[in-house]
Amino acid sequence: MKKAFLLLILIFSNHIIFSQIVKDIYELDSINNLLTEEVKKIIDKNVSEKETVFLGEAVHFSGTDFLAKTEFIKYLVIEHQYKDIAFESDFFALLFDHNKSNLYPLWSKSNQCEELFDFLKKNNVTIWGFDNKLHSDYSRNNFTTKLSEILNDGGIKLDNEFIRITNLIIANQFDSRKILSQKEINYVRNYIVEIQSDEAIKANKLWYQILENFKSAIKLYTVKDNISHKNGIPIRDKQMAKNLDYLVRQNVNKKFIVWLANGHMSKSNDESMEGQTMGYQFRELNPNSSYHIAVASIRLPNRNEKSIIKASKNKNSILSLLPSLDINYFVDTKTLTSENISLGNKIFDDMYIFNLKSNKINLLNHFDALVFIAKGETVTYDSD
Repeated sequence: MKKAFLLLILIFSNHIIFSQIVKDIYELDSINNLLTEEVKKIIDKNVSEKETVFLGEAVHFSGTDFLAKTEFIKYLVIEHQYKDIAFESDFFALLFDHNKSNLYPLWSKSNQCEELFDFLKKNNVTIWGFDNKLHSDYSRNNFTTKLSEILNDGGIKLDNEFIRITNLIIANQFDSRKILSQKEINYVRNYIVEIQSDEAIKANKLWYQILENFKSAIKLYTVKDNISHKNGIPIRDKQMAKNLDYLVRQNVNKKFIVWLANGHMSKSNDESMEGQTMGYQFRELNPNSSYHIAVASIRLPNRNEKSIIKASKNKNSILSLLPSLDINYFVDTKTLTSENISLGNKIFDDMYIFNLKSNKINLLNHFDALVFIAKGETVTYDSD
């Protein structure tokens, strides 16, 4: 009798948990008209007082992630007047030239982002960047020239040796360690510190931040094990958080959409993230100011259908929460975890879906919402 009673309690408890999960999972429409009225109401409630909305993608080769994010952006711009978008791209270049050509080609040249950029242009949405890597042609062609100009205005002449080494660093990025001596690297670092000690540069918030960013880039490009990203991830994420913080603070009364990878926008400072904590660090600098939506496609060409179905039947897989694998879903994890703490603490595996650093993590506490796209497609380009 006692065993039967305990079993009944267990069944009843599981029913309550399942009912709570289902209540906070919403079907989405097709990829080109994704947001339903129900989901729009949730977005409205959560972004009404937020100045920053993060939109993540699981992998940079998922074209459907891009398409899904575009649908959210159109709604945020039209209905909530978000008129600025910051990409995980060249911070320096996009401060001066708000052109999609300064973004990574995986976005700027993809067929799946063509509608996005047409929409941004038509609606006068300004493009920014927050990545500390100076990867664009604009940075290669303009960094030392613009720095020379700003210093000349203050009566300071930029040293030719600094110009030479800096141009090599920007042109070669992660190969800088191979072609520069430690003495040359130290020289550039010390020279930047010297420039920053000038009172005119101290007072110039823009250029002080640019130089802080460049110091971070040098460290990233020349740090040991930068190829494996073991030591590079914390350097990059820390500076990206500071760069985004700078953009938000220097553009008061403007609201930003942030386009980046899911891992970078996680709200967690968990050790398993291995330093990929840009989202967490930004929130520390700007408490209660952001809303984080992670997007992922369930099916992609490199994923086995049998493995996906098997995962959906595993209670420790995030896919097991979904009523179906053939429908697009929006999961309101913010509400779900606030009403059921045990779910927020639950460790899920199969993180390849959202592509975090660890395969076992309390995923529901990392984001405010999860978007599942049932059938994914790889990003394509005109040359494909």
